[in-house]
Amino acid sequence: MKTRLEIRSRVATDTRETQINTHIEEWINLTLLEIQSPAWAFEQIAGMRGYDHKWSFNRRKHTLSTVASTEFYQLPRELDTIGLIRQTSTPQKLRFIPDDLFYEFVPNPTATGSPKWYRIWEEEGVEVRLSTDDMLEIVSDSTADTTQTVRIVGKDTNGLLRTESLTLSGTTAVAGTITYDAGQVLRVSKSADTTGVITIREKTADTVLVRLAPTERAPRFKIISFYPIPSSAISLYIEYYTSIRRLEGDNDVPDIPEKWFWLVRVGTCAKVYQYQPKLELFNATQALFASGVRAMVKSDLGNIDFIPYLRSQLRNLNRVGIFELADDTYVANF
Repeated sequence: MKTRLEIRSRVATDTRETQINTHIEEWINLTLLEIQSPAWAFEQIAGMRGYDHKWSFNRRKHTLSTVASTEFYQLPRELDTIGLIRQTSTPQKLRFIPDDLFYEFVPNPTATGSPKWYRIWEEEGVEVRLSTDDMLEIVSDSTADTTQTVRIVGKDTNGLLRTESLTLSGTTAVAGTITYDAGQVLRVSKSADTTGVITIREKTADTVLVRLAPTERAPRFKIISFYPIPSSAISLYIEYYTSIRRLEGDNDVPDIPEKWFWLVRVGTCAKVYQYQPKLELFNATQALFASGVRAMVKSDLGNIDFIPYLRSQLRNLNRVGIFELADDTYVANF
């Protein structure tokens, strides 16, 4: 495995650039973002402009249970893109429907029943909405967090967009002065990494709205709605894709298969050459990086378990086709 420190040191050696470690660390993460969304690597390929790919190693699953007469639900905070939603109560795949088509055919969406379609709504900045109009307070679980600030953005009870920055005071809670509207979206963010976990909660009710990990700056939670609006508790199975994680510490390792770690180094070298500027080296290295990303996509598309045709071994009939799966007691009727 290659840590951020090892990648940074190798890039600095290869490019003979040892005075810009902070820049190189940021370029490592920029390279990971380019690998995360590899469409750019196909722009010069005939017939493949706009092509994108979702990495199999970023695939996750989540089970959601609906509540009768509840239309909107929050998705996992790590979710980047939805791959598939199916309901397991009366098995069927749910389909995404854009708003223009939805409202064209369903101008008054109040029907209830078994969901068939879904839509994606706004992104929340907190995991739990305010239970009532209230001010917010912040607190860390570490006494070392005393210089970082937390920025809060939301609408007050008069419908005005308001912001405030609260400075952490270790494990002592710090309260804001703005009363936010419980029905509106809130956004929160940190000015810098922290030592401890930061909690943002209602001042009066002490209800926790969201917790921020030490390296998490601005959480986002996608909101999904189902139609027909669920009429009962229905189990939904969601397959989704996450983003490749940023490397925050020197001992962090890229969240990609190890055989492709060299791409992170090559992509970062290209950015250093562009910075220097050494355009000939940049063009050559960037071309190698793009070619490697395309190869990585092709490798990820491989499915060694897929066998389109099976040749029957029963009675040496040499029939070609996909044979029915069965247990040891199955007797063929031919």
